[in-house]
Amino acid sequence: WAVLIGIDAYLSNPLHGAVSDALSMRGFLVDDLGIPEHRIQCLLGPHDSTPGDPSAPSRMNIINMLHSLISNEEIQRGDNIIIYYAGHGSCYNCSDHFSTAESRHGKDLCSIEALCPIDRDSIDANGLPIPDISDRELNVLFSQISHVKGHKITFIVDCCHTRSFDR
Repeated sequence: WAVLIGIDAYLSNPLHGAVSDALSMRGFLVDDLGIPEHRIQCLLGPHDSTPGDPSAPSRMNIINMLHSLISNEEIQRGDNIIIYYAGHGSCYNCSDHFSTAESRHGKDLCSIEALCPIDRDSIDANGLPIPDISDRELNVLFSQISHVKGHKITFIVDCCHTRSFDR
């Protein structure tokens, strides 16, 4: 089973090659590893993607697709699950959002790393900015998937600021 995410079409700082990398990964999984195509889900954001597209790698679609791994009855406990992400990554200091003892003393030992969905520079229906998907949020999702489907989860990340995704 695989979820492949590739994003080129960011509003600011678009990429060139993340979508083709995700498609190359799909080819590898199908052609070299023999994974059936129906077991591979893709969220791709090429330069011609449109907002609201259910196959676009928006924050909501990415999170919903990861949640769908939990509820998919075809995925048996112990099946291999591959999650691949190619796109922008980001890093924030906790002091940017919270006052901590470390930040008050000029040290910030608390960093938040994040994956950047295609709609990251957008405003949601409530007028709020759409946040990136933090490493903490991903850890919760991966823990939930692991609890239900087992521990054979491989997360491949092709972006900057991914030190904390090595678990």
